[in-house]
Amino acid sequence: MLKNWNWESLVTKAWHMLVERTRRYSDNFPRKLKAMQDIYLRKNANLYTKSEEKELRYYLDVVLYKFLLVDLSLEQLWALSMAKRSELLQALENSLDRLDCSDDEQLLMSFALECALFESSAFLDVFMLYTCLLLKASPIVYMTKSKFYRSLKGIKAAPFAEKAAGVKTYFDTKVFGDPKQPAGFADPNWGDLVISLRDKIAHRDRLRPSFDGDERLLDKVLLDWPTLRGLTYERFIQSVQSGMWLLAGQDLAPVLYDLEWKPGPYKPHLWQ
Repeated sequence: MLKNWNWESLVTKAWHMLVERTRRYSDNFPRKLKAMQDIYLRKNANLYTKSEEKELRYYLDVVLYKFLLVDLSLEQLWALSMAKRSELLQALENSLDRLDCSDDEQLLMSFALECALFESSAFLDVFMLYTCLLLKASPIVYMTKSKFYRSLKGIKAAPFAEKAAGVKTYFDTKVFGDPKQPAGFADPNWGDLVISLRDKIAHRDRLRPSFDGDERLLDKVLLDWPTLRGLTYERFIQSVQSGMWLLAGQDLAPVLYDLEWKPGPYKPHLWQ
């Protein structure tokens, strides 16, 4: 072991590198949503009081903060997975037919996975709350799926009623949808999945990994990596994060803000 090992500095440096790398690709999303919200609130200043506008800005910040925390956990999971893949050459040189997952790697992955599940579930709760505020629905103190649906159903006034119907349809099919429907960019029931898994680790047990994956590197070495619902942890959370991105961004932002979603990097005056 190295003398004068500065453990605290090493850990701090690694955390800073994680944040820097994650922000490198994740800052584009919040900038777009904040810009869309700004334009919407400016065009509809007559619909909201100053206090309501302040509250909307606050809760969108919370939504985006939760999204960033999921991104951080996802980056950790991918880093662990890619580091294991980098051992392929060593495995081939030693005629190994599999890359096993160590106890420490399992612990680190479980840590990142559980953080991602808690934060993705929190993201969903806060986004539903934010949507209710934006659509002038009845206030909800403790958010649940049933309360969210009841709140949407109670919206009768224009222009919010039509938007509420579109939001409910989306949640019915793309967030709390039929698990038997084919998964596209994200599972159609990703919302139910993260809530169920979050509740399990919060109230009953830890998630016990399965090793039923069949991924082989160069068609020779089995990556014996923990899986959840048939996906390695990083790919499972990647699918969840895709669902979150579609929900808050590409799919529902146009409905909520009456603006077309613009692909590509954020630029000032993108909607002008």
